[in-house]
Amino acid sequence: MESLYSNISYRLRNSNAFEKIIFLNIGLYISYLILELFSLSYINEYFALTSDYLYNPWSIITYAFIHEGFYELIFMLILFYYSSSKLINLYGEKIPLRIFFTGIIIGGLFFLLFYNGNGPLIGSSAGTYALLFFMLCYMPNHLIKISFIKFEFKYIMFLLFFMDIIRLFANKTPDGGVIAHLGGYLAGFYHYTSLYGIVDFKRFYNKRRKSRNKKNKSPADFSRQKKIDIILDKISKSGYDSLSKSEKEYLFKSGKK
Repeated sequence: MESLYSNISYRLRNSNAFEKIIFLNIGLYISYLILELFSLSYINEYFALTSDYLYNPWSIITYAFIHEGFYELIFMLILFYYSSSKLINLYGEKIPLRIFFTGIIIGGLFFLLFYNGNGPLIGSSAGTYALLFFMLCYMPNHLIKISFIKFEFKYIMFLLFFMDIIRLFANKTPDGGVIAHLGGYLAGFYHYTSLYGIVDFKRFYNKRRKSRNKKNKSPADFSRQKKIDIILDKISKSGYDSLSKSEKEYLFKSGKK
């Protein structure tokens, strides 16, 4: 038992901010299950976002850390971990955290402004979708490999967006969670355009070039990769804001390829 505690403690101390958020979400979900056993799950109502948020102003943030469905939690944490890890490799922690929490806040505001139902808003999907949409704008053709299956990242986002559209119009009263997702999409789009300007939608239709001879790389390819590695190392040590304008432009152009 002591060894388990030591391992968890060590993992928490050495984890990044997004991994800590994952641990927090899992811990709070376990707490919810325990509270439910003693018929105390109503306590979560003080942290969920409702139309009476003025009485609980903190709920514009805390709603994102409340989950009641196990499969919903696992699905969202997988998307959250995948998107955050990719963006941390590019920018460090600061910018992805900013995107995530902006998504939570704007998603919450969309819910308050446009949702006409009575239910509360819970879950971190708005913040997670902000990260995903930023990724979509930056690297739509990023190749994902699962065993022998390969597909581009943009197709995951098209599927998620299609599912949201169906849920948005399936009932007379739009789903509150989907409305929050729209706020998350907007947050991701806003952060991308604030860093890089207008989205080049032509890249979404560029077919990935298949190289028949991957082993024969030119000296220019190695030089380009070395420069990218140096920039990424600088980000990991000092953050994205430490890059010069030329370094940011070079990284952005490399991400398009």
